[in-house]
Parts: sequence; structure tokens; C-alpha cells
Amino acid sequence: MAISPEFLQSTYAPLLMGFLAGITVFLGTIPFSLLSKKTGPRGIGVLQALTGGILAYLALEVGSEVAEYVERLATPDTLGDFLVASLSTTIALLATWFVLSSSEKWEGIGVIVRHSLHKNLNTGLLNNKAMYKALDLAGRTSFIVALGLGIHNIGEGFAIAAAMLGGAVASAILFTIGFAIHNFTEGFAIVGPLAGEAKTLSRIPLRFLGLTSAIAALPTVLGASVYYFVPANDLLLVVLNTIAEASLVYALIRVNLSAMGKLGGPSSRLFWTSLGLGVILTYGLEAIVLLALSA
Repeated sequence: MAISPEFLQSTYAPLLMGFLAGITVFLGTIPFSLLSKKTGPRGIGVLQALTGGILAYLALEVGSEVAEYVERLATPDTLGDFLVASLSTTIALLATWFVLSSSEKWEGIGVIVRHSLHKNLNTGLLNNKAMYKALDLAGRTSFIVALGLGIHNIGEGFAIAAAMLGGAVASAILFTIGFAIHNFTEGFAIVGPLAGEAKTLSRIPLRFLGLTSAIAALPTVLGASVYYFVPANDLLLVVLNTIAEASLVYALIRVNLSAMGKLGGPSSRLFWTSLGLGVILTYGLEAIVLLALSA
């Protein structure tokens, strides 16, 4: 379907592009949630390790951007800016880990998880406290993954807005398409923690997939809204990226520990192969986007 010039010139184009780039997160949750019901423990471990690879690449990518910005300021002329950036990113990193670790105990998330998931428990498991506890932990981890991805996706909205502000409409379109493809894999990352609970749940309800997908996807629209007021401050963007990096690292540790448990521990070749495939998949999609932009 061709994009009309009227749409590109409309006031709402950046917001719509941000929405289109983010909505595919939800689409990515559906095949993974269905696939997790048809695989055994090893298959689930592979899918979780694949998810861990996706999260690992995203964390490395975001972290390298933060490091590059801070290291660039490490000169005598910008020593003050360097100290401010170093302190800000350090505080953001530690504070994010503290908040995420504390949020796992926050009853509010537990209520949401129980309301969204426990109605779909398989018959006969209603009195199994161990199953309940495992499901709660998996649901909370999915929320944390979604939150980390959402913070990360603010930057994608920034990129779309910046292209539009600079008059590079073609780049904005390619960003939208590329991010949409990339965000599809993020749907896998959201469902990954729950894959191990396939025997506990009759199915992962759409309301849960929709809610966590919204947490991950809608910040893309938020980032794109920068188009309507002022370009983002560099230090603010770096702090946001630090928060995203910390969230992704926290989530990937959770997911990979679960995957290791199913695949035989850290010495498992299958685990590392699956983790590597997740990295390759994410890197490959990004490379395609970059090649398209340079064409």
C-alpha cells in the first residue's frame, strides 16, 4: 500500500509512524506464545535462550551508545560534562537495578499478574503453591522485560522524530519499517519468561499479551512526540539509554538463568548456540535496516 503525500505532510505523521513501529511487538508475542505450548522443556529452554540473545544484543547496543557518549567527554576541555555524565549514568544504572529488584516484591505487579494469568491455570493446579509462585515470578519478569524494552523504544521514537525534523522523510519511513521488523522479535522476549509455564497455563491470555506489549510499544509513540516540541537533550537521552540498558541486563539474566536450568547449566552447548542465534537474528535485522538506509 502506497503512503500518500498527504499523510507524510500531516501533523500526525510522526505519531502514526511511531505507533506502526511499535505495534509489531504485540504481533511478535502471538506465535511465540503458541509455539511454547507445543515444545518440551528443552525446546522451551532453546526459545528462552534465543530470547536471552535478543536481549543481550539490545543491551550491548544501547550500552555502547552510552559508553561512546561518556568517553567522548573525557577531555580536559569537557571534564565537567564528563563528570556530570559519569555520575548521572552511574546513578541511573544502580537506581534502575534497585527499582527493578524491589518491584518484583511490589504487590501491585502481583495483582496484575494474578488477575491476568491465574484465570487460565490448567485444571488441577489450583492448589499447587509451587506452580503459583513460579507463575508469579515469570509474569513479573515479563513485565520487567516489557518495561526495559519500552524505555529502549523511546529512542526509536526519537530517531523517527529527528528524521522528520530534518526533512528526511525517506529515512523516517525506513526507520519505521526497520523498527517494526525489529520490534517483532521483542514480542518473543516478552513471552520468553512465561514459556516455561506452558504446562501451568492453559494459554497465555491476550489481555496479558496486550498489556505487556503496550508497555513495550507505546513509548515509541512517546519518543516520536519529541517532534512537536524540542529535540531531546543529549544527556537526557543517554540517561534514558542507561535505564534501558540496566533493565535489559536485569531481564536477560532472569531469562538466561531459566534457560540454563532447562538445557543443562552454563556448560550446555545448546544454550550458548541458542543464545548466539538470538544475537545473530537481532544483528541481522539491524544490518538489513542499515543497508536499506545507506542505499
